[in-house]
Amino acid sequence: MTLPRRLTVAALLACAAASAAAAELTATEQRWLKAGWPVVRYARQQQLPLDIIVQPGSKAGDAPLAMGYRRGQCLLVLTMRGNPGVDAALEGIAADLSPVVVEAMFAHEIAHCWRHANGSWHSPAPSVATGGGDATLAQAMRAMSDTRREEAYADLVALAWTQSHHPGRYAQVHAWLAAYRADQPVAEGHHDTRAWIQLAADPAVFSRGATPFEQAEPVWRAGLAPR
Repeated sequence: MTLPRRLTVAALLACAAASAAAAELTATEQRWLKAGWPVVRYARQQQLPLDIIVQPGSKAGDAPLAMGYRRGQCLLVLTMRGNPGVDAALEGIAADLSPVVVEAMFAHEIAHCWRHANGSWHSPAPSVATGGGDATLAQAMRAMSDTRREEAYADLVALAWTQSHHPGRYAQVHAWLAAYRADQPVAEGHHDTRAWIQLAADPAVFSRGATPFEQAEPVWRAGLAPR
């Protein structure tokens, strides 16, 4: 069985673009890594336990970019070879905006790593319906709420990062993210972060905090408040 190519951030940071490690990557993988590299470098500066995994192939439904976890390590997973989701993720986005959007995607994933590394994952505990006394339904609703809240936090970190590093493109990235999250099969489902994205229409909401993680926190908590 072909194993995924594991690339430590330390090793990649030491590699030039023409190195052997880079030569093993496809053009698409190199393009995405180049766009997201400022986020990866920042994650290392924050001492996040991050490695990068490049998958040798893909299956239906695989996300091009995802965060995994193993033995205390965050794994940024690129699944791009033979994956139609790569083109779909950037469909309709102007060529000059694509790298900025990819950078925001990397910031989204790094936010997941930060929450894990800091012991904040799935906290504070959400208040959700009981499922009408059905324990299985209640568990499913809790899991959906947990995921939704983490996705919302990561979306806000992506926007905070964009505001800090590409303020002139904030409106475009915000519009892209709003459109990307607009099609939800279930209201308040796993990836329904629309309420939080709406709170971040004005980039000034990210004025507080030294890091994008801190800047996202008050906006995220405002979205947690019952309405």
